[in-house]
Amino acid sequence: MTRSASTPRLRLTLLFYLALVGAAAFCAPRAAGALWSGATQCAALLLVAFACLGRIWCSVFIAGRKDMGIVTEGPYAVSRHPLYSLSFVGGLGLALTTGSVTLVALTAIVLAALVSGAARREERWLGTHHREAWARYAQATPRWWPDWSRWSLPPATVVHPAILWKAFVDAGAFFLLYALLLAAVWLREAAVLPTLATLP
Repeated sequence: MTRSASTPRLRLTLLFYLALVGAAAFCAPRAAGALWSGATQCAALLLVAFACLGRIWCSVFIAGRKDMGIVTEGPYAVSRHPLYSLSFVGGLGLALTTGSVTLVALTAIVLAALVSGAARREERWLGTHHREAWARYAQATPRWWPDWSRWSLPPATVVHPAILWKAFVDAGAFFLLYALLLAAVWLREAAVLPTLATLP
C-alpha cells in the first residue's frame, strides 16, 4: 500500500469501523421494535448508498487534480470538502445499521474529529501552495454546508480512469462494511454470537 499523508487517518478510520462491526456483533441496542428496525436499516442503506455515489461523483472532478490547483467545479463549487462530508454521511449510515444511538453518536464524534483534522491540514497545504487562489475560493465557498446557489458544471472535464477506479473500490469497501455490520447484527440476533452488553 502506498503511504501518503492520509494513510494514518485512513488506518484509524478502518480500525474504528472494524471495532464498530465488533460492537454490532456483541452489543444489542436497547428495545427496538420491528418497525423501528426496518426503518433504521432502510435509512442506513440510503445514507451509505448516497455517500458512495456522491464520493464517486466528487472523484470525477478531483481525481488526479487535487494537488495541481484549486478545484472549484461540480460539488467543489458548493462546498470545500464534499468528499469528507460524504464520508461522514456514509459513516453515520454504517453506525445506524447497529440500531444503537450510542454507537451512532460515538461514530459522529470520531468521524467529525478525523475529517475536520484532515480538512484543516489540507487547507493549510492549499493555502501555502496556492495562496491567492485558495484565499478567493475559501472566502466564497463554505467549508461544510453546501451553498447550492454556487452550483456549476463545466462543459467538459478530464477524468483519470485509474484514480476514478479507486473511488469505485472505496465505494465497494463501504458496502462491504455495511454487509459485515448486517451479518454481525444477524448473527447476534440469531444467538449465534452472545450478547455481551445492551446499549441505548
